[in-house]
Formats: sequence, C-alpha cells, structure tokens
Amino acid sequence: MLLQGRDPTVTSAIARVELASALRAAGRSGRLPTWDVTLDRIEADVAAEGRVKLIPLRVDPILESARRLVLDHRLRTLDAIHLAVALEDGRTLAAGEKLVFVTRDADQAAAAAALGLAVG
Repeated sequence: MLLQGRDPTVTSAIARVELASALRAAGRSGRLPTWDVTLDRIEADVAAEGRVKLIPLRVDPILESARRLVLDHRLRTLDAIHLAVALEDGRTLAAGEKLVFVTRDADQAAAAAALGLAVG
C-alpha cells in the first residue's frame, strides 16, 4: 500500500530492525522460506536512492516523547517510538504537506488520531 502511491514514504530508522526481526522469525518458522529475498528488497527500498526514506532516531527527544505517549495512551514501547518520530520529526519533514500515519495497530491509530495525525 505504501509503495504503490505517488506520495513519499518515510519511516523511523527502527523500522528496518523491526522488519528484519519479523522476516527472520517468519523464515525460522517456515512461514516465509524466502525471507532473505524479501529482506533484500526492503534493504533496496531503504537505501539512499530507495523509495522509502528512513528518519534517523534522535534518541533523547524521541524517547522522552515516547515515554509521555505510553503514559497517556495505550501503546507498546516500539509503537510509541514510531509515533513519537512522526510527531517530533515527521511533521517537520512534511513541511506543511499532509502527513498520514499508517498503522495496522488499533491502539496506535487511536493515539495518532487523538494527537491530530491523519491515520491510514
């Protein structure tokens, strides 16, 4: 869904680690025997000239924002970090353009919407 549109796609740099973990687990369990092929595709997409831009993790402000988010909303740690990156850096990168926070997690979507982000 994200890569089929014309709009730029950005994500926190931690998504690269999360995706590698998920794909490797799927490979170990036999659900995705070609997990390494999928990982290579993702690595190409997040490379310097790829279709997905990674937002560097500014540790101190992002972790403080994520801490506040887990206290105020029903969020898991990494979900809060992704949302903090969108709130702290995504809006700046969007430079006034519409920023859509994409998630499949209902709690993360509810928190993003409550904080004024469009959710897709």
